[in-house]
Amino acid sequence: MKSRFALLLIALAVASCGKEYPTPAPAPPPPPLPPEQEKPDNGEQDEEDVLEIPFKDVILYGDFREDFSESASFLRFAPKSNGGEDFRYYSAHPSLSAANTKVMMMRIDPEDGEGWGKGPQVLTKDYTFYGSYSARMRVPDIKKAQKNLGAAAGVYIYDVDEKYGHSEIDFELRVADPTIVYLSAITGTGKDLNRISRTINLAKGTIIESSDEGSPATITAISDFDASKKFYIYGFDWTPEKITWWIRKDENTDRIVLWEYTGKELFAGTYAPTGIPVLPAHYTTSFWHSTSRLAQGMTSAKEAPKYPFEMEIDWMAYEPFDDLINEWKENASK
Repeated sequence: MKSRFALLLIALAVASCGKEYPTPAPAPPPPPLPPEQEKPDNGEQDEEDVLEIPFKDVILYGDFREDFSESASFLRFAPKSNGGEDFRYYSAHPSLSAANTKVMMMRIDPEDGEGWGKGPQVLTKDYTFYGSYSARMRVPDIKKAQKNLGAAAGVYIYDVDEKYGHSEIDFELRVADPTIVYLSAITGTGKDLNRISRTINLAKGTIIESSDEGSPATITAISDFDASKKFYIYGFDWTPEKITWWIRKDENTDRIVLWEYTGKELFAGTYAPTGIPVLPAHYTTSFWHSTSRLAQGMTSAKEAPKYPFEMEIDWMAYEPFDDLINEWKENASK
């Protein structure tokens, strides 16, 4: 039977800034229809048989690590949603907390307004897919300046397709209590979003809530963990069968697995029945004012920022799982 899918590839043009940039790989086709929507194979491909391709004219990144050691970057800096002068991004800026380290200094603008997407975001121009994602970051210490600031920061993948819905995996922090991490994945379409999540107090080694018993069932505390005091490496691995969220104290230490979600048939009849995203997305780090993403147990921590608080990103890295991507492409096109 002829292939159901067709891919239109475009070349990635990136201006040279003295760096070697990642080589893009072809984007995968969309996921197969759920079983109840599949049609019998009649040996022909007619108009009704063709599954619409939701990701036309896109590419997938190869592996990369952006260390922000230069003023220019192949990543995209989201513009202000309300216009005006943008002072929120400073690449190759000396770190305020680590010696001999240049970082992306990402400032929240008190005039940005409330809500995800209105604060500063550093993201890929094109798409990423199954792979390992990580970022070395430090959030601001706001205790003395504004202890009830309502703000969230995170590293995640995100995209929304009109037909296939959300593709989102999050590793978030809430700056009012930087001892707690928030892990989640979101799929689904329209208002029918499906969410899995786990919340952990890493300083105490306590799982506050979890969508499933998962693995590990218990977490060993990280002594004196405070995401505002020093850099940590936050990451997750994404495969068709599993999402693994993890953290590292530094680059010379082993991963500490926080949640290994292997997927259950929680959302039957959807394109992502296990709650694990199935489509490419943009890899992003972000910092924004929020009145809904509150720190656990801190209902008063929803104030708008009074000052341009600064978040530091040392680097962002991505390693695609090429074998899984190629296998998915082959299976989807049969």
